[in-house]
Amino acid sequence: MLTLIKVSEMVLVSIGSLLLNPLFLLIVGIAYFMYGKGSDIEERMLGYKISLWEKTKNSVLAGLLGGVLGSSVSVFLGITIEQFNKAGSGSFSSGILYIWIIALLLSLINIRYLCFSYAGGIVALMNLISGFPNINPIGIIALVGILHLIESLLIWIDGYSNAVPAFLKRKDGSVVGGYIMNRIWPLPMMILFAALMTGGAGESIPMPDWWPIIRQPGLGADMENLMYILQPIPVMLGYGDMAITNSPAKRCKYSALRLAAYSVILILLTAIASKLHLFAYAAAVFAPLGHELLIIYGQKEEEEGKALFEAPERGLKVLFCRKGFPGIKMSLEPGDTIISINNMRINSEGELSDFLRSYPTYIWLDIVKSNGEKKTLEYKDYEKGISSLGVLIVPRSPELYLQINNTSKLAQRIKSLWKGKK
Repeated sequence: MLTLIKVSEMVLVSIGSLLLNPLFLLIVGIAYFMYGKGSDIEERMLGYKISLWEKTKNSVLAGLLGGVLGSSVSVFLGITIEQFNKAGSGSFSSGILYIWIIALLLSLINIRYLCFSYAGGIVALMNLISGFPNINPIGIIALVGILHLIESLLIWIDGYSNAVPAFLKRKDGSVVGGYIMNRIWPLPMMILFAALMTGGAGESIPMPDWWPIIRQPGLGADMENLMYILQPIPVMLGYGDMAITNSPAKRCKYSALRLAAYSVILILLTAIASKLHLFAYAAAVFAPLGHELLIIYGQKEEEEGKALFEAPERGLKVLFCRKGFPGIKMSLEPGDTIISINNMRINSEGELSDFLRSYPTYIWLDIVKSNGEKKTLEYKDYEKGISSLGVLIVPRSPELYLQINNTSKLAQRIKSLWKGKK
């Protein structure tokens, strides 16, 4: 127990020092910039922009929690991503550097490939097949598993924060209401670097005999002279998704559970691979392949499943309720269908607007919840009257919508050139 407390103290102190690291601050700046790129659609759909500072601050706080948990799991399992060598030699970060370079190159094909599951799998396979680069392939894949496990937790608790309503055009040509989720989390992570000590080790914490759980291959008798050094690395996790068949919160819950299952399988494969080397190949292949299957299944589910926010034949479907307006105050929720107002049936936004132009002081809505339950909601304002519900309705023929397209501009250009040559 004393060992665990000492290691936890070291992790927390190291993470605290990483918060002022220039590279970590750069990642925070990138998150701020990427949030800013999505501000235009917020203003179009909501009529205002969500504070970039608020988004970034919440992301950093959530990322700090993720960094502490991820570092703790990494140290508990004893994961290293570099091949061990003599203390004072070798690089502490070349493995991560290779992953970042490949991830950035892959993002030119599709932005979703800016993910350690793809780049980590490629780097691990390169090492397993050719011995280059000089990294620990099992540790790389284990780190990918841990990062995605932390990402699943962040998606569960924070993935739907600031989800933006939008009208989305599916591949079949239909336009439905939905939400766009876009979250970025800068993580201050601590990983281990294994070094062979030729002299005194200095101040150190002795670890139990069963540790590490995921051992680096080829250590053999060198375990007695091996020292593990905590090394800080800034990491950025991101979640981009759309909610069409469910509310943003439910969509995030489903996504998080699937990603957590993928992560646990990946970590188990690396634990077995540390004992049976053949499983290292299985883990390296499963890392990108399993992640890609998750993405494809999730996209197909949202693009082809029954839309929750589709304009009904009768009534008005609510997509979004603005804060401070009567709609949200009377407990109107996204997914509700307004059938009538003050016993007057309505089938268009124009009819609703015409009714509210008289500034009624008391209204009641007959609605149908997404689960089929019928309710009557009431609201009154005897002082000013009610001129707007403050809701975004799914129109039957929207003029403004987003085309669902998961292909990057570079990939589209290459595809068009290829067709042109034919």
